[in-house]
Amino acid sequence: MSTVLDKAIKALEKLIAKRKWLLKRIKENEQKYGMSTEEFLERWKTGILPEPEDPDILADFLGWEVDAEELKRVENKLKKIVESK
Repeated sequence: MSTVLDKAIKALEKLIAKRKWLLKRIKENEQKYGMSTEEFLERWKTGILPEPEDPDILADFLGWEVDAEELKRVENKLKKIVESK
């Protein structure tokens, strides 16, 4: 097998693994806080959902936002790879 193909496969495997990991974390927050990520982001970014005083909840919210943005980035990369074939 060619090294170029090996590298491409490894890159794809990393992206897929990262996507699975992000989806797991996002789903955990959706279940914990009883709302979808779309709902959370809309409320969080518009201020409907205020910044929590509890540092653990704040950490969850900030992580959730980052995970959602990273998931979008990973999925866009995967989409480009799939569409380029």
